[in-house]
Amino acid sequence: MRRLEVITEDIKKKGEKAFVPFFTAFYPTEKDFAGLLLAAQKTGADLVEIGIPFSDPIADGKYVQHSSEWVMEKGFKLSRFISFFQEFRKELTIPVVIMSYLNPIYQFGFNRFADFMGREDISGILFPDLSVEEIDFLEDSFRKRNISVISMIAPSTAPERIKSIARNSEGFIYLVLVYGVTGVRLERAAELKETIYKVRAVTDKPLYAGFGISTPAQAAQIVKSVDGVIVGSAIIKILMGREKEFSLNGVEEFLKSMRGAI
Repeated sequence: MRRLEVITEDIKKKGEKAFVPFFTAFYPTEKDFAGLLLAAQKTGADLVEIGIPFSDPIADGKYVQHSSEWVMEKGFKLSRFISFFQEFRKELTIPVVIMSYLNPIYQFGFNRFADFMGREDISGILFPDLSVEEIDFLEDSFRKRNISVISMIAPSTAPERIKSIARNSEGFIYLVLVYGVTGVRLERAAELKETIYKVRAVTDKPLYAGFGISTPAQAAQIVKSVDGVIVGSAIIKILMGREKEFSLNGVEEFLKSMRGAI
């Protein structure tokens, strides 16, 4: 069993629910990003998800897309993120997963990036633009280094593909709550309930929900049916008001309120 699977299964066996905040790497700045990771750890996050900025983020809504564009305009380089994380890792004790589109990691080198993840004890990786039919080519790069490759299921996913994704996803299954891109809304409750039912019928793997959870009340409602929630756009929306004069005030309170609701 891979390390991320041990972590998420342990949370589930304890009857607890996981809180996973999402941050875009180096947003708003490298220093502020470090502060946000520590704030998440301080306020009780079970894992953190770090997004690698990309110029064509097809699955990201306006808030996450803005954060990616903001960082890239300032000259983001994947090599600098790796150097930063190697220096910072000792301060971050909670598990980490990476979200990236294929192109940045392909350009850097899948094996090189997997080596970095293995050295720094990063537990899993998620590629929104990787289909389950193509996932086997990552076997040598990530899976043999004990790094989980996480897959996504959406309300529009066909039943036969749900079975395949559930079988292949490692660590947890990422449940996309809404049609389209990330954002701060939660709609189509009936379809969501049906999707959860279909997933639960074919697997008992931990199911973490994201894309659209914006308030503690929403988190408290959705977490009744899943094993954890991932919150990103709502955090970045708060940060957009303080990009030039960064402050953790308000952000920490939001993280605490989400942790409490979950």
